[in-house]
Amino acid sequence: MNASSQDELINDILEYLVSHPQAADSADGVSRWWLARNARAPSQADVERALATLVERGLLRRVELPDGTVIYCCEASARH
Repeated sequence: MNASSQDELINDILEYLVSHPQAADSADGVSRWWLARNARAPSQADVERALATLVERGLLRRVELPDGTVIYCCEASARH
């Protein structure tokens, strides 16, 4: 995925979070539900890279549940 496509994917995730600020999901859930209307159908690896970038930028929080599942949520909503 080129940088422009990665930026578009990141923007798609952020747009979803603007509409659903309390959303929290795994990378698979982000692909299936948050990006369901995305005609580009990004790969799981691309989604995981986008999520990692958003975590690095402080916009998403990565939370590991006791069973090892990793979920992502808006950093602001994670503080509540």
